Amino acid sequence: MKFTIQNDILVENLKKITRLLIKNVSFPILENILIQIENGILSLTTTNLEIELVSKIKIITKYTPGKITISGRKILNICRNLSEKSEVKMQLKEKKMYVSCENSNYILSTLSADDFPNHQNFNHISNFHISSNILKEMIEKTEFSMGKQDVRYYLNGMLLEKKDNFLRSVATDGYRLAISYSKLEKDINFFSIIIPSKAVMELSRLLNTQVQLLNILIGTNSIRIYIKDLIFTTQLIEGEYPDYESVLFKEKKNPIIANCTLLKKSLLRAAILAHEKFCGIEIKIEKNKFKVLSDNQEEETAEDLFDINYLGDTIEISINVYYLLDVINNIKSENIILFLNKSKSSIQIEAENNSLNAYIIMLLKR
Repeated sequence: MKFTIQNDILVENLKKITRLLIKNVSFPILENILIQIENGILSLTTTNLEIELVSKIKIITKYTPGKITISGRKILNICRNLSEKSEVKMQLKEKKMYVSCENSNYILSTLSADDFPNHQNFNHISNFHISSNILKEMIEKTEFSMGKQDVRYYLNGMLLEKKDNFLRSVATDGYRLAISYSKLEKDINFFSIIIPSKAVMELSRLLNTQVQLLNILIGTNSIRIYIKDLIFTTQLIEGEYPDYESVLFKEKKNPIIANCTLLKKSLLRAAILAHEKFCGIEIKIEKNKFKVLSDNQEEETAEDLFDINYLGDTIEISINVYYLLDVINNIKSENIILFLNKSKSSIQIEAENNSLNAYIIMLLKR
């Protein structure tokens, strides 16, 4: 194995994948990068056993094919301290990786590529294309509602499914739910999968790039996404996701329309004195007035008031202020629309003139 590559190109690609490197005494190869070169392509692979990232680089100079694993942190630190436009030469000799650049020379230990765990055999049951900005927006609109270390393990991730010619992303922690839709241009095979929360966060980071068309393959227990010269693969959560459609309002009557900016500022002012543990606030709506009240364990109180256009029956509810703020922070329209269900146990929130995103928050008992 032997090849030469420009240093800044190598560093750029190493940075994309080294976040997955983990310290593992019982499985030290997880601290390594799998380096493989064949057919004019240099592949750099990292994994934490749940997520795998592969970065591919075209090699235009002469090379000798092969594969091996070396310490990811060490090679990245070495290259970071070399000149950007310098040529890095790497050669495998007698189970050692020789790295040379200008006046610097290194000899690194290796571990066999045969022991590196990867997802080479990937069989998909569904395949589709979607713009990267659309998928990123769907993630951003829902990820904050995912469960965090919930014993109901299937809540610790995001549901992604194809239904009624729409791609849907859904997240819930049992107290709130977020759903986002995107119409698919072509019909594809049905699928319904749960992506782990860590993989969702990593994917969102990788989508901070220029807009491009993604190729997404759905496997039986994993998902693979091609992001230009990067391949993202993650295992899926096994389990049946809750029937989220039963929570969505079938009838939406007596809408409460409020200005997003005014509501957010009012909630932030009231949140200052909200109970530290329960984070609950009271909302009272009557006669064109929207009133927010809070109190805490030290018997301190806060009250804030602003005008809205509402002439319906008086509404009094209790809600987690930060759940509501999370929703408002993800709504870009000038106004927000709130609906209260018949049993007064939850509210559904939507942006004005946008039915592709919806949010449900369970209300607190008063």
